[in-house]
Order: sequence, then C-alpha cells, then structure tokens
Amino acid sequence: MRTALRRLFFSNVVGTLAVLLGLMQALIAHWLLVVIAGRDGPGLPLGLGIAAVLVIANFVSVPTIRSMRHRPGWPKRFARGYMTGAVITLLLGLAVSAAWIGLFPIASLLGFLGVGPDEAFALFRVASILVVGSLAFMLVWGFTLGQHRVERTHTRVGIDGLHPDHHGLRIVQLSDFHIGNGMEGDRLASLVRDVNAMEADVIALTGDLFDFDPRFIEEGARGLAGLRAKLGVFAVLGNHDTYAGVEEVVRGLSDHAPNVQLLRGNVARLPLSEPLYVAGVDDPGRDWTARGVHLQDLERMGAELPVDGPVVLLVHRPEVFVQASRMEFPLILAGHTHGGQLALPTPGGRYNLARLITPFHRGLFRENGSVLYVNRGIGVAGPAIRFNCSREIATIELAVVSS
Repeated sequence: MRTALRRLFFSNVVGTLAVLLGLMQALIAHWLLVVIAGRDGPGLPLGLGIAAVLVIANFVSVPTIRSMRHRPGWPKRFARGYMTGAVITLLLGLAVSAAWIGLFPIASLLGFLGVGPDEAFALFRVASILVVGSLAFMLVWGFTLGQHRVERTHTRVGIDGLHPDHHGLRIVQLSDFHIGNGMEGDRLASLVRDVNAMEADVIALTGDLFDFDPRFIEEGARGLAGLRAKLGVFAVLGNHDTYAGVEEVVRGLSDHAPNVQLLRGNVARLPLSEPLYVAGVDDPGRDWTARGVHLQDLERMGAELPVDGPVVLLVHRPEVFVQASRMEFPLILAGHTHGGQLALPTPGGRYNLARLITPFHRGLFRENGSVLYVNRGIGVAGPAIRFNCSREIATIELAVVSS
C-alpha cells in the first residue's frame, strides 16, 4: 500500500502537488473562518465546490508558473514567490488537518468526562492555534535564520587497505550547490574562501552543481574555479546538472574551472607515493525519486578497479550505495537529499522529508563492510527554507582500520 501511494504521488508530482495545494488552501480558509473568526462554515456542498475550484485553478496554473522559473526578471521572481507560498500553504494545511483529525477523539474523551461541546471547542480552538502557530514559527525560522546556517561536520571513517601514510587524510565534501537558485555571486565566493581556509587534502563535489538555468553555468564555474585542495578538487554530475544541460555543464567546467576534475565513469589516482584513488559516475538524470537504481557505468568501472589501493566513490544520489556496497567500495560519498531540508525538532533530524524517497536520507550508513556518507547540501532546491537541517560542509577523515 505504501509503495503504491508513493508511486501514485511521484508519477506526476506537479499535478499531485497542485491538487494538494488547492485542497489545503480550502482547508486553511475554512479553519480561519471557523476557528479564528468564530463564524459558521460554508456548509459541505459549498465547501466542496470552493475546494474543487481551487484545485482546478492550481492544476491549470502550476505547470505554467513552474516554467516561469527559467525566465529572467519578474517571471522568475513571481514563480519563486508562488513556490514559497505553496510550500507554506502545504505545510500549514497539514497542521490544520492534524488539528481537525485530533478534534473528534479529544471531543469524545472530553464529553465522556462531562465537558460540554462549547467548552470542548474552546479547548480545541486554543490547541489548534498552538499547533498551527508552532508550525508558522518553524516556517519563519526556516526561511530566515534556519536557511542561512552552515554546519561543519567531522566524521572519521576506517578504510580497509588504507596505507598508514594516509591516516588522517581529510576529504571536504560539498554537495548540491544549485547555483542559479541563490548560491551564486558573493555567496558562492564567500563559501569558496571558507572552504579553502580549511586546507583540505581533497575536495569532493557530489553533484547538482547547478540548478536549472544554463545561464548561470559560466558564472558558477568561475566561482568553483577558486576552490583549492592539496591533492585536487573532484566532482560528479547530479540530476539538476542534467536539467541545466550535461554538455553545457561539462564545457563550462572545462573552460572556466579546469581545476575541477570531473569524474564520469573513471578512476583518478591521487598524487601520493602510496596508491589511493577517487572514482565517480554521472547521475542517471531522471526519476529523482528512484529506488534500486543500477548504473551500468558503475558496473563497468567496478570490474576494472585497481587492486593496489582503496577507491573512494563519488556519486550524487545515495541509492547507488546498494550497488556500490556489493562491489566493495569502502567509502561512498553522496548528496541529493538535502537531508530533507525540513526535519522535526528531534536529535539528528531523523524524521525529515527525505525519508519519503530514500532510507539513506542524511549522515552515515554502513552495509556489507562499506560506508556511505550523505551530505545535507550547501544549497537548496526550490524555496530557500531549512529547519533542523542546516546547510553542511562535511569533513571526512580517513583512518587505518585497527587489526
């Protein structure tokens, strides 16, 4: 059942979101009228009619507004504003839904305890305002301070076969820049300066360097050209790089960021006296929710891996971990999920939106002796919102496995 619902939702995500948006708009309006204003609702027939009109309006307009993201000037600003409003509406609508669903068992319990319907509704009114108000606070935080925070994480990973000379080697991983969606200009330049100050041995960029708009490729590539690491800067392509245009991205990096070595189904030996390698593959570039993804390029590359030293694999989507672990890559670095961008205020952001598409949502995972690290990303997809899920600059320190 869960798989069927997931397939239904993601098979036409734009249309599904448009329908949900219309329903949530109607639900929020009803909640404001009844709970906040204290007025009678419009009644079921009229309420359903209003909801149907809103659903149709959104279903017709969302695809057009979505395409406006690629047009400069006011169309792009309008589309971003609409998308931000849509995210706020969907989340507030979920809170309102939860409040109404909770009304009936609570009212029944209060009635059993002798509390009258008017008093029960007054209590519901206070409780629902607290629920919706808390989420509203979360959204305000997420669009302001929350989305500006950058966390520097540090993870030590034991690598089988790592030469003692390489113990402590530091890989700084950045992922999901989405250049063209707020991560450009001074913001990108400041990030590059901060990362360079970390004096990494290796810098790994795990996809979605660009967002959708190919006009930002040259500017973004020039910004990435400023990255410096002792042993090199390596990158792979993500699904959004495909949307921006694979050949355009490849050409832009080659012309304006020659320091960034793009790994496209190949293995590079680091300039060290003892063998240590970095490998990478392109993202499939389609079906961003795919589970069980299998990459032919990875299969081919895995059959030809060097045997004189460990190979660190860079991929974009973490679903590749299942295949890569079977091929005994000791360490896989991925991105793609953004850690969900929105997570419940629990330790480690365990419950987040990314769990809807993958079990490998953020942080460290182990399987078949392999280790996967999923970076939360340094940029955002869609509206610039993050809650309990800061942007991330990750340092992965390699360590010799103790015998």
